[in-house]
Amino acid sequence: MKYGILGDIHSNLEALDVVLDYLRKEVDRYISVGDLVGYAASPNECIDRVRGIGSVIVAGNHDCAVTGKADIARFNPYAREAVIWTKETLTKDNFSFLSSLDLIIHADNCTVVHASLDMPDEWTYIMSIDEADLSFRFQETAICFIGHTHYPGIFRSDGKYVPFDDGEYPLKGNYKFLVNVGSIGQPRDGSPDACAVIFDSDKSVVKIKRIAYNVKKAQDKIIKAGLPKILASRLTFGR
Repeated sequence: MKYGILGDIHSNLEALDVVLDYLRKEVDRYISVGDLVGYAASPNECIDRVRGIGSVIVAGNHDCAVTGKADIARFNPYAREAVIWTKETLTKDNFSFLSSLDLIIHADNCTVVHASLDMPDEWTYIMSIDEADLSFRFQETAICFIGHTHYPGIFRSDGKYVPFDDGEYPLKGNYKFLVNVGSIGQPRDGSPDACAVIFDSDKSVVKIKRIAYNVKKAQDKIIKAGLPKILASRLTFGR
């Protein structure tokens, strides 16, 4: 089975659409690591897209903040403003849908969580081997897909870390793997291109492809919506 793994869409419809155009030719099913909303200006459209393809979805911190399940006091002022705007913009149906999402799910012998397994509702960032090790202690499957940091990369339980660049990576051996699938809608690794990720569960191989999209159109929509301009400008630089 081939899965399209959707990372941190953040209401960026332009990025999501190019990723889905690529993935629908390659995959059988979809999994989202959460944060469908926040930052950009198309929350309802992005939720509708992901729901429409029957994706398995976990809740991210922005999803939970919009529905009142996460404290927005912990967000920076720009993210906080986007959360408030998104809450006012969502349809009742999409608000209810976000409210229904679980923090952890299992699919095809893999685990999916937005941030970490050790404290899934504390939204800790896994940026180091030590932080990955805390999550590994609660990981019952060989592979776990995560997002949250917007940095694609693969942590292995023997202390190895592999940056997740364009190409294929085997997830084999007597190890556990934490695979951060990066971000579709707001990359932060210096590349503005969206992350499209495919997991082949039969071969136990994960593949990433960076895809350019119409950044200016996404930026114009952010500005037109009255959201902070920094949320638009940062898309240019992938930061």
